[in-house]
Amino acid sequence: MLRRILSIAANTFRETIRNKILYAILAFALFVIGMTFFLADLSVGDFTRIIADVGLASIHVFGVIMAVFLGITLVSNEVDRKTIYLILSKPVRRFEFIFGKTLGLSITLALTTLAMAAVLFLVHLAYQYGGRAEPGIFVASTGIYMELVLLTCLATLFSTFTTPVLSAIFTLSLFLVGHLTNYLHVLGERSQAAAVRWGSKALFYLLPNLENFNWKNEVAYGGARSLALPVLAAGYLFLYGAAVLLLACILFSRKDFK
Repeated sequence: MLRRILSIAANTFRETIRNKILYAILAFALFVIGMTFFLADLSVGDFTRIIADVGLASIHVFGVIMAVFLGITLVSNEVDRKTIYLILSKPVRRFEFIFGKTLGLSITLALTTLAMAAVLFLVHLAYQYGGRAEPGIFVASTGIYMELVLLTCLATLFSTFTTPVLSAIFTLSLFLVGHLTNYLHVLGERSQAAAVRWGSKALFYLLPNLENFNWKNEVAYGGARSLALPVLAAGYLFLYGAAVLLLACILFSRKDFK
């Protein structure tokens, strides 16, 4: 089983790194991150903080674009090219196909996120003319990567039962809502109606809480962050991502390709 999953993951990785649109997005992202070096000179305030803030925001935005764009086509491309029939005709279970596809894209996102983080690290270091390096950039980028993996799981889920356009809309909607779930919970607790309080609490646990992976402010503004939080974030990613992929496998197993 593991060998089949890794084989599908390797094939997915090869397909995604050959995607010219991926390189176009990555090239533009690196260009924007590099431009933060000159943007800091045009700004007022702590220049290194501006570089870290804008650079991490760029990694976040372009990473989300990559995850959504590639994630929504994981299943639909195989169906459109009719290769899904060839894959499923082999001794490959449908859940292995889903897990393999998600793993392959996650590896691609790991490399692109690392490339963007490395460029930002070098730009940040160069602006200080050999001053103190900021390893927190890689820590914050790790949080961004965890979020991208979860978005990939969500995009994979939607791609099993709807069109790529709707999959993108649903995934981006959850991306936006996922950064507001804490506010939704707080506002719901202030309501006088018990139904609203219970409803907000239910949505808080059902919807993804992407703020668990948001460590950009701690890097940009020098705040301290416990080492336990990344561990808890990784645990949250594992549990929530596994639940999403399990649902995706159930839906995909019931899909009729005949």
